[in-house]
Amino acid sequence: MRASPDRVLLCMLILGACSPKPTVAPEQPTPADETSNQPAAPATDALAAMRAAIDERVDPCQDFYQYACGAWIERAEIPADRPLTTMTMGILDDTEAHLKDMLEQAAARPADDDRERKLGDYYAACMDEAAIDAAGARPLAPALAKIATVKSLQSALEVAAELSAWGPELFYAVDIGPDAKDPKTNLLHVSQGGLGLPSREFYLRADEDSKKVLRAYEAHVAAMLRIAGDAPDDAARWAAQIVALETVLAEGSAPLDQLRDTEKTYNKMGVKALNKLTPGIKWRPVLERGGLGHVEAINVQTPSYFTAMAKHLRTRDAGLLRAAMRFHLVAQLAPQLAREIDQQAFAFTSTLTGQREQRARWSRCVNDTSAALPELVGFYYVERAFAGESKRVATEMIVAVEKAFEAGLDALPWMDDETRARARAKAAKLVNKVGYPDRWRDYSAVQVVRDDYFASFRSARALDAARERAKAGQPVDPDEWHMAPFMLNAYANPTGLEMVFPAGILQPPIFSVDQHMALNFGSSGSIMGHELTHHFDDQGRKFDAQGTMQDWWADEVQGRFDETARCVAEAYNAYEALPGQFVNGQQTLGENIADIGGLKAAYVAFETWAAAHPDEAASPDPSLTPEQLFFLAFGQTWCGKSSPALVKMRLLGDVHAPRQFRANGSVAFNPGFWAAFSCAEGTPMHPADACVVW
Repeated sequence: MRASPDRVLLCMLILGACSPKPTVAPEQPTPADETSNQPAAPATDALAAMRAAIDERVDPCQDFYQYACGAWIERAEIPADRPLTTMTMGILDDTEAHLKDMLEQAAARPADDDRERKLGDYYAACMDEAAIDAAGARPLAPALAKIATVKSLQSALEVAAELSAWGPELFYAVDIGPDAKDPKTNLLHVSQGGLGLPSREFYLRADEDSKKVLRAYEAHVAAMLRIAGDAPDDAARWAAQIVALETVLAEGSAPLDQLRDTEKTYNKMGVKALNKLTPGIKWRPVLERGGLGHVEAINVQTPSYFTAMAKHLRTRDAGLLRAAMRFHLVAQLAPQLAREIDQQAFAFTSTLTGQREQRARWSRCVNDTSAALPELVGFYYVERAFAGESKRVATEMIVAVEKAFEAGLDALPWMDDETRARARAKAAKLVNKVGYPDRWRDYSAVQVVRDDYFASFRSARALDAARERAKAGQPVDPDEWHMAPFMLNAYANPTGLEMVFPAGILQPPIFSVDQHMALNFGSSGSIMGHELTHHFDDQGRKFDAQGTMQDWWADEVQGRFDETARCVAEAYNAYEALPGQFVNGQQTLGENIADIGGLKAAYVAFETWAAAHPDEAASPDPSLTPEQLFFLAFGQTWCGKSSPALVKMRLLGDVHAPRQFRANGSVAFNPGFWAAFSCAEGTPMHPADACVVW
C-alpha cells in the first residue's frame, strides 16, 4: 500500500515500515529496518567505525551478527526518547538536522516563495505549544458533534467515512491502489480494521505479558474517553466494552501471514455484492459520505472480517459505537492536540514500545511538517542532501545488481527454461526510480494558518484524502512516488514493476560516492537487491512482466519453488527472538526471501565490479579482504539494540524478522560468505541443508 503522509513519522523512526508497495497485501517494509541515535560516520571514517564495531572474540562462522556488531552492541545504550538504537541512526539524525535547519529558517523569515512560506508557517504553528495547549481538545468538537448523531450501525459507518478525511479510519481500512488484475487502473481496496492495538494477537494471546498490555490498553481507552468529555465512571464502563468488542473483531480478523497472500486478498466485487456480504449495511451512502460515491468496484481484501464486523456491530448498542468512535478519534489525533493529551497517549505507546520519553518537540514538528507536506519538504531536502554524482553512481549500482540477478537465474536447479525466460523478461521490464520524483506534487490548495496548528493539519489531511479518493477508478499515474525523497526507506511496487530508492536512504554509511565500493555494494547494494527480489518472492512472483497478477509458472516449477520457500520458512521458525518466542517464518517469508536473494545479487554485482576495477577494489584494510568488507557492511546495517517490548510488538505485527536474524539468516544461505570467512559446512552460518530460492 502507499506510504501515506500520516505514516511518514513512523517510517522515519522505523526504517522499512512502509515498503515495498504490494497492491493487495499489507505493507512489507524495507531491508534496512530501524535506525539509531549513533551518528553516521563520514565516508573517510567508515572503515574505522566498521573495525570498532567488530567483536574479534566471536567466530563469524558461529554467529556473524555478533561478530559484526558485538563490540558496538556492548557500548550502545538505548536513548530514553527512542525504543531502540542502531548503528545507522546517524542518517536519520542528519536528515532531521537538515530539515530542522531548513524549516527554522523558513519560519524565521517570510519568504517570497509561497512554498517555502507555507513550510515555515506550518512548522511554526506546530512549535507554538502555548496556542496548542490553550486549545485543549476543542479542535475535535466538530467531529465529536458528528459522532453524537450516530443512532445505528448504518449511521456509524456513514459518519466514520466522513471523518476519515480527518485521518482516523474506524471499523475498517481504506486504500486506493492499482487493481492487481488490471494494473493500469486504480481500485478501491477495503480491509480489516477497528483495532487499537498493533495486531490481532495482542487481544488473543493468553500469556501474562499480553494480559498486562490489554489491561493497560483498557486504562488508555478510558483516559482518551475522559478527554472526549465522558464522565470517569462512564469512561471506565465504555472502555471495558470497547476492549471486549475489539477482541471479538480480532477473532474475526485474518492473521498477518494470511494477509500477505495476494491471491486470497483479491476479492473484487460491486457495491451490491458487498451489501450482500454484510447484511444490514448499505454501502452506497457510506461511500458517498467518504468521497467515494463514484466507485463501482471494490476489492474486499478480507471478506470474512466484513461479515463478522457486520454481525457483531449490528448487535451492539449505538452508545457503544459512539464511544468506540470517540476513543479512536482522540487516540489517533492526540499528537496534534494539547500537551496533556499527547502525553497521555504517549504513556500507552511507551507500554508497547519501551520508549521512555517523547522526542523533543522540534523533532516531532519536523516529522509532522514532513508528513503533512512530504514532497514540498522533499524538494528542498534533495537540494542539500543528494547532489553531485550520487544519483549516477546509485543508478549504475542498481543496474549492476539487476544484471547479477538475471545471470543467477541460469544456476537455479528448481526452474525450467520456459519459466526462466519469462523471469528474465520480467526482470528486464523493471523500472528504477532514484532519489526524487521528476514531477513534484502541488500543495497550493493546503491552507496553512500560522496561529492554528490543528486547522493547518486538517487542511493538509483533507487535501490528501481528496486526492487519494479521486484516483479510484482512474488510470494509474506511473510517475507517482509513494514515499517522500527524505525517507530512510525503499520499496518495490509489483503492479508498476518498479523499485524506488529515495535520496534519504542513499546516504552514508549506507551509500556514499566517497567510500569503498565494497561498503556500497554490501549495504545499499543489498537493499537494491532486496527490492529487486521482492518482485520474485513468494508473492511478487505472482505478477507477470506486465505487472498483472496471473499464473505464469508451470505447475511443477511452482511446486519446486514452494518447496524452497518452505525451507526458508522452517529455517526462520527456529530463530528464538525472546525466551520462548520465535520468529514466524511464514509471516516473514517474503522479506526473508528478499534479504537472502538481495544479498546474493549484490555480492555477484560487487565481484563483477571488482574484476573490472582491480586497483580500486583492493581492500584499504590489510586485515580484511574486499569480500569480508562487503559482508561486514551488510551485517552492520543491522547492528542494533531494541527494548524487549518493541521486539515482542514486531514479532506479533511485523513482516520482518528481528535484526540479528536478518543478518545471520541471509549469510547462512550465501556461498560467497562461506568462502569469504572460510566457514566449514555444518557450522551455524553454513548449514548443510541451505535453501536455494533466488
